Amino acid sequence: MSTISAQDVRMDHLERTEHAATARSKATLVLVAQGGAANAVWSYEDPYDDMTAIKERLAFYPDKVDSITAE
Repeated sequence: MSTISAQDVRMDHLERTEHAATARSKATLVLVAQGGAANAVWSYEDPYDDMTAIKERLAFYPDKVDSITAE
């Protein structure tokens, strides 16, 4: 799964959900596209020290997101 910098994402189109999950990277599944699928985006806000390369990066589940476009 590829990740995208949070700086490159229109965060105003996303909102936090109550759902959270922890993986090896200490990622938290917290975002939903407005009007879209719940829990469709992983947010890597506070990864473990050995995973800092993914800090503040997002990963979108391809089965829950129709498209990602660049502006």
